[in-house]
Amino acid sequence: MSNIKIKRSLFLVFLILIFSGKSFAQARPQLFIVPLDDRVYIYHNENVPISNGFNIYRSDSPGGDFARINEQPVTPAVRADELRPMLGDRFLQVLAFYEAENASMLWMRMRSLPVENSIATALFPEAAQALGRLFIDEHAPVGSEVTYRVEFVDFMGRPTGKELTQSARLQPLTMVSPQIMDVENTGRTVTIHWYYAGAPVHQPDYVIQFYIYRINERTGQPERVTDAIVIRNNAADNHFISFESPVINTTETYFMTAVDFTGRESERSEEYIFELMDNVPPQPVAEVVSELDMDNNVVITWEPVSTPEVTGYNIYRGTDMSRAFTRLNTEPLEPNAFSWIDSTATGGLAYFYYITTVNAAGTESPQSSLVMEQVPDLLPPSMPHNFTALFNTETLQVELSWEKEAFSDNFKTFVIMRKRVDDGSEGAFSRLTFENITDTRYFDTGEAGTGFLEGTRYQYVLFSASKANNYSDTLSLFLEIPILTPPDPPAGLTAVNDNGFRANISWNASLSRNLDGYVLYRKSLEHEEDFIEIERTDISGRFYRDEQGLEHGNHYLYTVTAVDIAGNESEFATPDTLHFRNFNPPAALRNVQAAYNEEGVVIRWDRSGAADLAGYRVYRSNTPTGRFEPLHQELLSEPGFVDSQGTDSSWYRVRAVDTSGNESRAATPVRPVSMLNNN
Repeated sequence: MSNIKIKRSLFLVFLILIFSGKSFAQARPQLFIVPLDDRVYIYHNENVPISNGFNIYRSDSPGGDFARINEQPVTPAVRADELRPMLGDRFLQVLAFYEAENASMLWMRMRSLPVENSIATALFPEAAQALGRLFIDEHAPVGSEVTYRVEFVDFMGRPTGKELTQSARLQPLTMVSPQIMDVENTGRTVTIHWYYAGAPVHQPDYVIQFYIYRINERTGQPERVTDAIVIRNNAADNHFISFESPVINTTETYFMTAVDFTGRESERSEEYIFELMDNVPPQPVAEVVSELDMDNNVVITWEPVSTPEVTGYNIYRGTDMSRAFTRLNTEPLEPNAFSWIDSTATGGLAYFYYITTVNAAGTESPQSSLVMEQVPDLLPPSMPHNFTALFNTETLQVELSWEKEAFSDNFKTFVIMRKRVDDGSEGAFSRLTFENITDTRYFDTGEAGTGFLEGTRYQYVLFSASKANNYSDTLSLFLEIPILTPPDPPAGLTAVNDNGFRANISWNASLSRNLDGYVLYRKSLEHEEDFIEIERTDISGRFYRDEQGLEHGNHYLYTVTAVDIAGNESEFATPDTLHFRNFNPPAALRNVQAAYNEEGVVIRWDRSGAADLAGYRVYRSNTPTGRFEPLHQELLSEPGFVDSQGTDSSWYRVRAVDTSGNESRAATPVRPVSMLNNN
């Protein structure tokens, strides 16, 4: 593989390294702090222009002051001749990574290839320094909580206004050693499989690559098996690499280490001892044919291979060419075999088959050509069971659930359908699931996803569908949506005084559904503080005659609510005030008399016989036909009054007043009789 292909492949893997959930190249501007036992590596992911750089500050306590810890701004390599001393022993490796022929070409590419720069920053600390992206704090207070701040500056050392800040506990990271799981070979091509778990998103361990070693049998010293960069794929726990072994037919001892950003290696993995034997595969099968028999079994036939090294055959089957195939036979078939009947194929699927030959060592040949056979699907999928529905009053969704048997190979999806059945019509079902679902729960958000109409009854149907569109029997259930929202209050309430005998109350209908009736309320503004229920009616009753407990002269406030069939009651309708009064005035007072003495004029009269009498009011005028004016504001409760301002020339009238404010007709005006002694 060429270097450029390797680098592009590395970049695709690198995209899944965990830095704030994104790759180092894609992340927002930030710092990455990698603490070791005696120093701290501080990376940033900004592109630093030529001659620009950054200063770095550190605060050793939360909220503490920052102190600058670099003497001169940290800058990238300004000239090509600076690269070799900055890269040191890594110079040739970095040169090859960038596919550069010399330092000048390398310097140009490091200024113009952002993707390669991001990868090189993580792989080579020396390259990160040459790019102006790394500062090593040699005097960091390891074990403490610190905050670093990077201040970017221009070629004059002046701040550009861009800063990055990051806090971290400088706890040295302990790298876990890889675990070699398996080693295999084909001739000199050795493949090592190992386990190394991906780091959590918010706890990166900064492991970027792996070194693979073998123990040289002659010197007893470890040596790298390949110079290729083995990038860690953080999206996977299981890894592998293939390389060409310098030896064959010998016992090899392998071990591995994990390598972080700083170039530090983990402890060795456990050694893995492997018998590296020459295992050149036998000659493969040239031609394979498939067909269906009368029972829809797949029959595989081939031309036997007559070479001596072939001792048997293996049959493999798969339903997806991008996934691993499954071997159908437990033991290799006889070398003279030429057919195999697959009676386990499931209808409705397309199957792919290939054959390998096997030698005495168990080594398999390359696979034969693929053959495909489509097996007809004639069977319906298994039927679901225990179908239930529940309306969630918090989410306002219908939660459907069911149980299933184990899926067969031809299973495709569950199908759910729904229709309204509360209006008495036999409407059509609507399908709710158009994408394939294999879960045993479904949340229905209502008609057109806008919710359900309260008090409505629905029917749900559930069944299974196969890939060949065969359907199981159906399950059906009914669900009524509860009424949770109180109805709207009625409008247009009016209260009318019916000649002082009763109050006539009427109102318009509420516009809400599922109504059961109305509740009428009343309160006296002179007595009660709260409304009192006085009547309940059905939905047709929107008129009421109130004849109980009304007192003439009182003011009453009427209101009404709507109640639905679930017992939910609406808010009060806009109330109406009624002054309940009698329109018939009391009879005129009798025997009105007035007498004048030293105190003034004393007026007396007979008590009124009105049942709703509120009191009396006395009027005075200077003439019997003049304008009579009331002498007091409050009504008199007794049949008598003294006018201290009256004279023997004054004229008086007295009226009875009832609780409705009606006044009696005025009696004949009277003039006081003088009670003074003229002698």
